[in-house]
Amino acid sequence: MSRLLLDVMGGDHAPSAILDGALLALEDLQYPLVLLGDEEVIRAHPIAQHLDQFSGKSAPFAKVTLIHAPDIIGMEDKIKALRSKPNAPINVGTKLVAESWAAFHAGTGTPDAFISAGHSGAVMASALLTLGRIRGAERPAIATRLPTTNGKGVICLDVGANVDCKPEHIRDFAIMGALLCSALSPATSRPKVSILANGEERTKGNDTTRAAYALLESHPLFQAGGIGEFVGYSEAKEMFKGDVDVVTMDGFIGNLILKNSEALGSALLQIMKTEAKKNPLNRIGFGLAFGALKSFKKKVDFREVGAAPLLGVKGYIFIAHGRSDRIAIRNSLLRAQEALQAKMVERLEVALAPTFAVSAPVTT
Repeated sequence: MSRLLLDVMGGDHAPSAILDGALLALEDLQYPLVLLGDEEVIRAHPIAQHLDQFSGKSAPFAKVTLIHAPDIIGMEDKIKALRSKPNAPINVGTKLVAESWAAFHAGTGTPDAFISAGHSGAVMASALLTLGRIRGAERPAIATRLPTTNGKGVICLDVGANVDCKPEHIRDFAIMGALLCSALSPATSRPKVSILANGEERTKGNDTTRAAYALLESHPLFQAGGIGEFVGYSEAKEMFKGDVDVVTMDGFIGNLILKNSEALGSALLQIMKTEAKKNPLNRIGFGLAFGALKSFKKKVDFREVGAAPLLGVKGYIFIAHGRSDRIAIRNSLLRAQEALQAKMVERLEVALAPTFAVSAPVTT
């Protein structure tokens, strides 16, 4: 059976928030949970006593085990710290994912998934060094789902893995995004995929986006019967309407959009609270709208999204926000579980292979 491997030592609020989030998620987990971190620190934590009650129990409770991984890669460390700290949870986690992926291909096991709120650059570097890229994927991409006015959400990638991209990378992001959308939203059989640009006209964009446009409009995976429908460009002001399911971009632009979206949602709520305090009528109005505002806050809250998958590597790697609290960790575990159940990476491996045949998709 696949396992969920959780880095307990990574993130701004580790280990408390990580352990608390794991406890919060347990009853919804269908896979065993493996905690990676300093055993002495974890066992001494008060929350660990609550986790112990689930050890060895059968479904619907996940069995909890612990793997000692005492080294720490902090946010201040450089990427080269990976080599000097082989027993850090990040390195142990990616190694276990690599071993499980090899066992899966040998027909002797199932894939594991690794989740970390630690040093995102180190997670990506360790994944690339330990797992390698899926054949046909030149660059990995970080994908996340942003809220839309119609409630569907839109998958955006890349949101931080690659600053400079070639047209071929945008093409791969589109393929990976379409398959991720189908995996997470089975009702969406052929997701609508677009490229972020400064206008919807075919002549807009820059040299990279125009070349990527040409690659995608003629790509067999986006023709009738393929994995998705390429609909051209999307403007930034349109992407939050939900008219498209996937928007692709380079990681520099994607990260700016992600951080701006997070900040804007928080800023709007703070502005509303400030205005509500100015006079009694405003306070009454704020109180009457509290339900709608609470719903809005949930939709723009990064914690509700959970960890973002690193697509394009040979295995299941999920990067959670460094500020993740118990809610974010719970949702991160659930996102990883959903991806395993949907065989997300297995589908990507087939779709990105040069010999891919549209008529023979991977079945769930």
